[in-house]
Amino acid sequence: MTEHLVIDVDGHVFEPDDLWERYLPSRFHEGRPKLVLDERGTTRYLLEGRMIPPGTGRGAWVPEGMRESTVHREGAVDPKLRLEDMDIEGIDVAVLYGAVSLGFYRMHDRELSVACCRAYNDWLHDYCQTNPDRLKGTPALPLEWVDDACAEAERSVKELGFVSLTVPSRNGDRNPDDPANFPLYELAEALDVPIGIHAGGCRFGHDMFVDSYAQLHAIEFPFNGMFAATTLVCGGVFERFRSLRIALLESGAGWVPFLFERLDEHYEYRAQEMPNITRPPSEYLSDGRLFVSTEGERGLPQIIDQAGSDWLVWASDYPHWDTEFPNSVTRVERRDDLNPSVKRQLFESNPQRLFGWA
Repeated sequence: MTEHLVIDVDGHVFEPDDLWERYLPSRFHEGRPKLVLDERGTTRYLLEGRMIPPGTGRGAWVPEGMRESTVHREGAVDPKLRLEDMDIEGIDVAVLYGAVSLGFYRMHDRELSVACCRAYNDWLHDYCQTNPDRLKGTPALPLEWVDDACAEAERSVKELGFVSLTVPSRNGDRNPDDPANFPLYELAEALDVPIGIHAGGCRFGHDMFVDSYAQLHAIEFPFNGMFAATTLVCGGVFERFRSLRIALLESGAGWVPFLFERLDEHYEYRAQEMPNITRPPSEYLSDGRLFVSTEGERGLPQIIDQAGSDWLVWASDYPHWDTEFPNSVTRVERRDDLNPSVKRQLFESNPQRLFGWA
């Protein structure tokens, strides 16, 4: 037992294939997402006629299959089993992200995209209703159409009780500081919820690797975090939106001291090329509105020594292939190189600030 709450800022569910028959209007069933077998017999998604993600070749992703890599515990689809696993782990509250739904922002059919987002969000709401005090949802949003995305975001928070919005680190040609995204940031401020930027969806660098998933995954996720942090801070998003809170998820935290030292150096010599900010980039990190998740990497003491700990939040990544279940919490709690106050920050006080619960 810990002496503080344990809040998991990035857990995952997996969309069961019958979700779409149950929650998606029948007129969309022909085009609905389908979990299918590829030519090797591994599970992939068929979405708008495209098989995603590729299992072999350029940009190959989880060659063992989508369900096989994503569902290492059946709590991904069964909330009662998830709550049992949370009790085993010692997790009090889990904030939940999807799997295929993380890619709905890039669908091409507007009506289908909106309908799939709504169907998934309704399913996730019902999943969370098993224990709404402990299971907290984040929505899929049709981000190609910002007005639709804002409408669904507002519904998800106000009607479904979701606690954060969700975007990728880049949407097509739109970087995080693109003014097209501003209505969503304004809405997040008005709703008093953060935005979670989840790594992986926009496939940075995937075309540079052939049948090399481990290498691609290792480098792509941190790059997603660095790219998002750079464009958000240096592009002036935090300068413009003074109460916006953002979490960068599943990219590790070891890059944070390196990146912000480098950004500060460039600001010192070339501030005129960062016209949308008024202070060194590291000061925006110190403001306490940009958070980065960690699963408890070994270098945390050095990271904290260089960049502080007010921005760090903890995540389990349950139930994916790289989760540490059933030791995700205990392997951090038992560390003697982190003092109790830092552990409380990681697990409780920083997540509470992130979600506006403090």
